[in-house]
Amino acid sequence: MKILKSLGYLAAADILSLFIGLTLASSSLTVIRVICAVCTSGILICFIASYAVRSAYGDRRNERISGKKISRTVIAAQGGILSLPPLVSWILLYISHSTGSFDFYRWHKLINGFFLQIYNLINSDASVSALNQGQIFLMLMLVPIPMICFFAAYTVAYRKERGASGNE
Repeated sequence: MKILKSLGYLAAADILSLFIGLTLASSSLTVIRVICAVCTSGILICFIASYAVRSAYGDRRNERISGKKISRTVIAAQGGILSLPPLVSWILLYISHSTGSFDFYRWHKLINGFFLQIYNLINSDASVSALNQGQIFLMLMLVPIPMICFFAAYTVAYRKERGASGNE
């Protein structure tokens, strides 16, 4: 259930980011693209951090009630699943670029709507053939951001809640 909830938050962030990103995508001004990139990435960070904080507080509450610690595997799965769609999308983009058999760049941008404007700043063309190897590997750097955001927010909230309950 937690994994599905994680994917739901990621999808919600993607949809809202796509709405904002596609609304402002027609602008060719770099300043507007940078502002939009910050806003859509911020949406991702806020959605994931909010979910992570709620999850950490819920886990601490369940630990106090049941007396059993939450499994680290569950937490790792929650965070890891958030970077799975961007990773699979990037792998398909890489295969698309390497083989030239299909053009996946447009779909990659839509699947990762929270990074749409960052991708447009890297290369605004809609064709995978316009990308070079360096640009594709630069896009790989964005893949772990949802996971890192989740782990950072979860850890801070869990420790804060742990300190507040007196269980140091």
